[in-house]
Amino acid sequence: MPAPFAAFCARYLDVYIRYAVVRVGDEGRARWLVQAALGDLAMVWAEALQSPSPTALAWRLLAARAGVAADDGGQLYRVLSAPQADAVLLRYRLGLSPAQAAEVMGWAEGEFACLLRGAVRTGAAA
Repeated sequence: MPAPFAAFCARYLDVYIRYAVVRVGDEGRARWLVQAALGDLAMVWAEALQSPSPTALAWRLLAARAGVAADDGGQLYRVLSAPQADAVLLRYRLGLSPAQAAEVMGWAEGEFACLLRGAVRTGAAA
């Protein structure tokens, strides 16, 4: 495993697992899901490093797997788009700061702020 990839995994593993636990409702399944998503990332790591945001690519891989495996029965993902729901989950359920949540999703802070405001407006209207 290349050192930069190992460092990337170490940096985001905890929050990825916390996110996946909320989405799938079980720590064992969440850990498996995160490892599978990181395996997907390993397969395209060279491409990810060439992309504008390796973090955004990694998040898309994780979120796609979580969406398929989700057992989150709540309203969040029914009312909001997946990125909006993820933003709300990271910010309010997991307690990440806006800067931390933006980083995890691979978004610029300003873009994340707009995403979160839109989520709050949509959720309030629902």
